[in-house]
Amino acid sequence: MTSKVEMVSVVIPTLNEAGNILEALNTIEEEVIYPKEIIVVDGDSTDGTKEIVKDANCRLIVEPKRGYGTALITGMKHAKGDVIVMVDGDGTYEIRHINLMLETLTKTNSEMCLATRMKGLHPKSMGFANYLGNKLITLCFNLLYRQNLTDTQSGFRAISLAAIEKVDFEEEDMAFATEMLIKFAQKGFKMVEVPSVYKPRKYGKPKLKKLNSGLQIFNTIFKGLRE
Repeated sequence: MTSKVEMVSVVIPTLNEAGNILEALNTIEEEVIYPKEIIVVDGDSTDGTKEIVKDANCRLIVEPKRGYGTALITGMKHAKGDVIVMVDGDGTYEIRHINLMLETLTKTNSEMCLATRMKGLHPKSMGFANYLGNKLITLCFNLLYRQNLTDTQSGFRAISLAAIEKVDFEEEDMAFATEMLIKFAQKGFKMVEVPSVYKPRKYGKPKLKKLNSGLQIFNTIFKGLRE
């Protein structure tokens, strides 16, 4: 359980986010009131993302093996904080809510706090297919693992490092986020949510491959039942 935050490590996976990453980094610097470090794990971008990050007040790790899960696992291994915040660098999440997440994590003595987007969706921020898929995945996860979450696919989370160190992760792509929830549920770790918002990207296109990712996630959910 997390009762106090000594330092937070903000881990940001990136791939060709030159148009968005600087705003995310500046917001963290200006808004997050806790002692912090920022770790950007880049999948060897070709659009100038790495050059932008090098000039910012953060640590850049280039991870040539691409994959959402791979990037986050790499970042977590290098983290020095006792709490890790994972958040995308595409400008869709309300990064200033990191303070609320950390406050909630400590007040509830939880191992994880997720920022749920379901009541704060901006117009055109999430397509109908993504919205429906998220609802189905969340319903399935809650029923099978006896949880009560509203947004299992939120990539904006504050997590106790002590809890992370008790879990082994295998998923390298988008199913990593669901695998984390499954293994935390299996360990009996407490997971809570805070309301947040979800905004449309300002630059670039989403990289999510809907059908492929959905199939991977459902496979991960049912595979967890056999473990």
